[in-house]
Amino acid sequence: MNELDEKIQKVAELILKSQAIVILTGAGMSTESGIADFRSPGTGLWEKVDPYEFGSVNSYIANTSKNLKFMLEMGMNIFRAKPNKGHKAITKLQKLGKVKGILTQNIDGIHQKAHSKNIVELHGTANESKCLRCHKVYPITSMINQVLQGNYSPSCEVCHGLLKPNAIFFGEPLLSETLIKADQMINDCDLLIILGSSLLVYPVASYPDKALAVGAKLVIINIQETHIDKYAEVVIHDKIGDVFPLIVETVINVMKD
Repeated sequence: MNELDEKIQKVAELILKSQAIVILTGAGMSTESGIADFRSPGTGLWEKVDPYEFGSVNSYIANTSKNLKFMLEMGMNIFRAKPNKGHKAITKLQKLGKVKGILTQNIDGIHQKAHSKNIVELHGTANESKCLRCHKVYPITSMINQVLQGNYSPSCEVCHGLLKPNAIFFGEPLLSETLIKADQMINDCDLLIILGSSLLVYPVASYPDKALAVGAKLVIINIQETHIDKYAEVVIHDKIGDVFPLIVETVINVMKD
């Protein structure tokens, strides 16, 4: 048995001993579905464009047309994306009754496409639009249809305020009700499995510490190192889609015996 096999076995054992697993997913979860992440050296989106020019709420309001043209191109890639083997493995594990919930930094909705349940989207969703004036929420198609018809200042049908994608932009706070749900998940978990997050963005960067404080164990699967690696029971620097399905299959095989 090589080192990777030993780690896969150890993670499976941790899962089998746990009753309240929370899975935290970051951009690395979706890169294997063809969605570029934001911060990887050389390939991250924010290395190609200025996040404060194309990712802040102030720049969106000041230059809606320019921002929407950029977002429409990126959005089409998101809407076409399909669940990868990692997403499907999470759903399998959840169906075994092991996973209580999923915290995700991703706005792509792929966990929902994979039929996972109890998902907290920390940074909002690209599948909705929201009025900046009255806060009414619409399907993203309401906004896209206006843009495709040449209206680059899409408006709310109720108050005529400006619509924006219902994802959290720079300059916007995370929703308090979302943070409450996330904190509750962390407080109740006995194993936190981190998949594809660099743990550089707060409040997500604080969740491993919070989990450790309540006695939970940590598992990290991420291509790059994180600042919390040394506190994890198991760290695997590999592709989620290559590793996590093997872990879940090991769990399933043990539960069958």
